[in-house]
Amino acid sequence: MASRDDWITAGLEALAETGLPGVRIDRIAARLGVSKGSFHHHFNGADAYRRAMLERYGDRAVEAMRRTVADAPGEGLERIEALVGAFDGLYDARIETALRAWARHDDDAQRVVAGIDRARLEALQEVWTRLLPGAETARIAALVPHLVVIGASAAPWSVADGDLAAVMRLLARIAPALAEPSGDEPA
Repeated sequence: MASRDDWITAGLEALAETGLPGVRIDRIAARLGVSKGSFHHHFNGADAYRRAMLERYGDRAVEAMRRTVADAPGEGLERIEALVGAFDGLYDARIETALRAWARHDDDAQRVVAGIDRARLEALQEVWTRLLPGAETARIAALVPHLVVIGASAAPWSVADGDLAAVMRLLARIAPALAEPSGDEPA
């Protein structure tokens, strides 16, 4: 019999591969080599299963982001470069794209995506706060890579392996300049 964890893991794999339409109990049971009875042993219906998948992914994504920021070595731009190096392990474009599509019509998915976005933005802002004058400037600098991730998730094509990390490395170097208030804005 497949464990609850096996079911959730297989559901997240199906979500990454085919989006929410691929998260079907019969297909996942076949993938696991078990009957649908195994599913009913662990979950009280498809909605409970999907909520468990969302909870698992959201908790792990937020924890991974916080842990990565806490463990990043160095200071200043060196610290940001270390975070960029860890980025590929924190971001799965397939899951991010599927979750954002799911969140368009599901309140539970919206809450999970909002929690992941909040954690990502807070983590980025924490790093930039050490480098830039003022909390607002750090917030704007943090928004730049955060919004790039969201944009990459919504792109109608797959971002090539390594390209998003390369974009993040570039942004790590230029975001402070982008966040500087212009002479036209109040300080």
